[in-house]
Amino acid sequence: MHVRRTFALLAAAITAVATLFATVPAAGQSTPVPGVTKDEIRVGGIAGVTNPVGRPYGDAFKGIQAYFDAVNKAGGVHGRKLKFVAGLDDQSRASQNLLAARSLVEEKKVFAVAPIVTNTFASAKYLADKGVPTFGWNIQTDWTAGPNLFGEKGSYLAVDDPIPMAAFSAQKAGAKRVGLLAYGTSPQSAKCLDGQRQALEKWGPPIGFADSSLAFGFSANDVAAAVQAVKDNDVDFIATCMDVNGVVNLAKQIRQAGITDVGFLAPEGYDPEVLKTLGKDLEGFTFAVQFLPFEVAKESEEMQRFLTAMKKARIAPSEQALAGWQNGALLVEGIKRAGKDFTQQSVVDAINGITSWTANGLRPAVNWTTAHGPTPPGGRTCSAYVQVKNGKFVPVYNEPGKPYACFTANPFPASLSSVQYSAE
Repeated sequence: MHVRRTFALLAAAITAVATLFATVPAAGQSTPVPGVTKDEIRVGGIAGVTNPVGRPYGDAFKGIQAYFDAVNKAGGVHGRKLKFVAGLDDQSRASQNLLAARSLVEEKKVFAVAPIVTNTFASAKYLADKGVPTFGWNIQTDWTAGPNLFGEKGSYLAVDDPIPMAAFSAQKAGAKRVGLLAYGTSPQSAKCLDGQRQALEKWGPPIGFADSSLAFGFSANDVAAAVQAVKDNDVDFIATCMDVNGVVNLAKQIRQAGITDVGFLAPEGYDPEVLKTLGKDLEGFTFAVQFLPFEVAKESEEMQRFLTAMKKARIAPSEQALAGWQNGALLVEGIKRAGKDFTQQSVVDAINGITSWTANGLRPAVNWTTAHGPTPPGGRTCSAYVQVKNGKFVPVYNEPGKPYACFTANPFPASLSSVQYSAE
């Protein structure tokens, strides 16, 4: 009995010591911080690498890794190196997105989740409840779930407000009537169409027709009614809330019907690889983007650094890779501002105190004191515009050194002629 008791006490002591060493806090900190040791800060991301629109969402991992490499080469942050421990594919499925988030937080013990670039953000509430600093590509309203969730363009999407891009682009193109198309199978796409409808009703040009009945991978027969609506309503400009492949397929059907004078606004697809793949099918397309166009990189040292890093990584620059780079930059800025004894909460608080975040000159300014909710009175909305001309992306609707066309928001202007061109 005495021997067994001695071994039991010894085993308990060993367990206690092992537990102690497993939870030793990083140097300078009184309590353990998830994912932080005296040498490194662990980060992991989630992307819809497998996705229905064939876009390079996985490039976001390369974008953040490239940014971390640059920071680590310069000595890291507070003497620690940033380590990207995992990039998980959620296969664009809600269930997998949540499982991936749990794996990063509960198994891999990351300090932050970054980037999240996917069609579904089902893990938003879980990450918000856990208080984990989370960064990604904001294409969902889920980013407003908590103050610790940071989309690259702010965490609020005003999908229920008028969307100036469609009306502004149509006016600049001299359009007489506009057609609107969206996916009825995607709530986000349908809400986007409602925002465009409000904008055109407020500012014009008149709406010829609106169709939100399409589904991903639609056939020629599926868009026959839309093609006929273009003819019947003399529509000469189409604004969509669809992926670029869907817009191209739509444009092909319209052109095959002998209608060749229609302009198109696509919400995504501004990407050198897309241009290389689709070529002449994109001619005349306009893209509205919320970052500095690659073609004017000379106006930003940070954009030049990004493009150089992408060339070194042997991937074409894309919005998704840039989102990963920006996510890394915001995380690092938050850690720096929180000080050497940073915690997850102190980094979140530090970021939420930033009033003008441009990702070092890559995008219009984001005020993180208000960016988790609706645009405050006196706020503004800004976009850069790029058009395909003679097989090349060409920035349009801007002024020299001022790539962004901006409008006041809450309230919106009475006329889009009040546009303000801005460098940030």
